[in-house]
Amino acid sequence: MNRFLPGSKGGTLLLSTWLLLTAAGCSTINDPLAFVEDNSTLPALPELFGEKPAITALGDIHQLTQAQQDEFTDYFNAPANRDVDPHMRLANYLLNDTDNFLYESRTYTASEALAMNRGNCMSLAVVTTALARLAELEIEYQLIDSTPVYEVKDSVANKGVHIRSLIYKPDDMSDTRRSGIQIDYFPSENGRFVGNVNFDQYVALYYRNIAARAISEEDYNLAYWYTRESMIYDALSPDALNMLAVTYKRIGELEKAEEIYRYGISQAEEKLTLLKNYHILLTESGREEEAEAVNNRLASMHDPSPVHWFNVARYSYNEEDFDDAIVYYNRAIEIAPYLHEAHLGIALSYYRLGRIEQAEQAFNRAINNVNDVVTRDRYESKLQALHGSI
Repeated sequence: MNRFLPGSKGGTLLLSTWLLLTAAGCSTINDPLAFVEDNSTLPALPELFGEKPAITALGDIHQLTQAQQDEFTDYFNAPANRDVDPHMRLANYLLNDTDNFLYESRTYTASEALAMNRGNCMSLAVVTTALARLAELEIEYQLIDSTPVYEVKDSVANKGVHIRSLIYKPDDMSDTRRSGIQIDYFPSENGRFVGNVNFDQYVALYYRNIAARAISEEDYNLAYWYTRESMIYDALSPDALNMLAVTYKRIGELEKAEEIYRYGISQAEEKLTLLKNYHILLTESGREEEAEAVNNRLASMHDPSPVHWFNVARYSYNEEDFDDAIVYYNRAIEIAPYLHEAHLGIALSYYRLGRIEQAEQAFNRAINNVNDVVTRDRYESKLQALHGSI
């Protein structure tokens, strides 16, 4: 039986955020895809950052105060609850005693989250883990990829991956389908099960969440050290390697950022985000031939995000390669048909190619996908101007 713990708002992890950052200047290499086989040592210069701050210890993540432990055990062992299966008792405690648990995008320890009655989905998983340990219940972690709505804004694109907990019913050792209960914020009907996460990966997610927020708050010392802490538990995580490169890039260490991108591409199993951000670094550094080599590799890979193709299309458009721009804008639209900016890009590309009828059709598609009145008026003005040029 599956039931869900509701919350006030769906939880979205910061860890999967990938950042498209501006940069300039980088060392030159002959072949950006000629990754040497012995590139097995992670480049790192911790001396570029400040002194290592106090990092939340593993044992402190799930440590509850004595008062919090007593409150839960009193509820869990109360005579009125003894006829309820233990895993359901835990879920009912979260549902009833933390009824006003509010969503907040920060990641907290178990004691912090319970004391403040708030946190993100990672915080909820941490609280659930702490309580499951007290109740001696088996817990499992699952990643859920909800269908996102992408929005192009400046040079940053965010995509959240959601974590939830599964508490198993004791003594149910079925080889096929064990009984359990999912602990989650509002579960999405469109959520796609990505896979199970072992304990080390779960701990790494916790530390990466904190590192990701530190990047957004421009605390690069904290970001660096929490990212490195996460890599103790998941050394080849592409998310961690990407965040490490982003951190170096943010402090102006572009050569070191490139080394980490190259290391990650040679070592990590999932290379897509690393390749995308490496392509951006090369493009912004004016290394067009190398960027094109990376782009050719990206073109052969499945990318579930439209943002990369949108950015490649914009680059092609700015280079006045309008045919390629149309191809890449269409790739973005295949993934996100509602992306009105991509429809506009196609319209402008067709216009520059002198294909006015197709430009008009694309303008209309852009207008039909806009919800913002101001943007719709702007598109309609462009369409009227197009009619005036015929």
